[in-house]
Amino acid sequence: MNVHRMFDFSAERVMRSVDDSLKKLGVSYVDVIQVHDFEFAPNVRDATNVDIIVNETLPALQKVVESGKARFIGITAYPLSVFKEVIDRTTVPIDMILSYARACLLNDDLAEYQSYLQERNIGVVNGSPMACGLLTPAPSPSWHPATPDIIQAARFAANLCKERDLFLPRLAMHYAINRPYVHTTLCSTEKVEILLDNLALAGAPLTEAENSCVQEIKDRLFAPLPRTHFEGNDIARMKQMVKEADETGTEPCFQLN
Repeated sequence: MNVHRMFDFSAERVMRSVDDSLKKLGVSYVDVIQVHDFEFAPNVRDATNVDIIVNETLPALQKVVESGKARFIGITAYPLSVFKEVIDRTTVPIDMILSYARACLLNDDLAEYQSYLQERNIGVVNGSPMACGLLTPAPSPSWHPATPDIIQAARFAANLCKERDLFLPRLAMHYAINRPYVHTTLCSTEKVEILLDNLALAGAPLTEAENSCVQEIKDRLFAPLPRTHFEGNDIARMKQMVKEADETGTEPCFQLN
């Protein structure tokens, strides 16, 4: 992924990108058009400044909606404070937000914005109920931006579940899809069987043993952590890669997950 080209949020790039995407998809419009990962825009990551999003990106998308090429506008990011900053400043209606790993068993900070979003009739999509792979028995991905103490706590949670013949992803998925302020939970799966299991969790309660384990994981493993989010870690890593690329004259490639 080329960082210099990928995170161009200028109005010109937005309009061109929308037309290119519609052509590739073979459709005349999309239901939702999103400003994706806008915290990686150069001015945002350098100064927590969302000027380009407010002054260029969103007005361009408003024109896209007015032209009939999209029905609704959304914004997506990992840091939560930038959502409020954009929503408070823009005159463009924001219909939905998408955050990830912020309404899950590890971190439920998105709950603090429940009233704010409800008052503005903004839909909430919660991505990555597994905290980008942490809440599974598998080793954490090498690219994961979490600090070592968070990764270690997640490993302890997986081991605790294994000792009690429980399955951590089941507990994590149930927790995420039952957040009362979330309208849609977004997750990926490799098998149809897992998809069906996840759907079944939407209406099925956990057992007493599972509920007890969830509470113990939250209270004993995650609550003592200095923080349970990884805001800024991906941005810092990207800035370092861009700096090194600029110094060497090479093209930076950055993997986002």
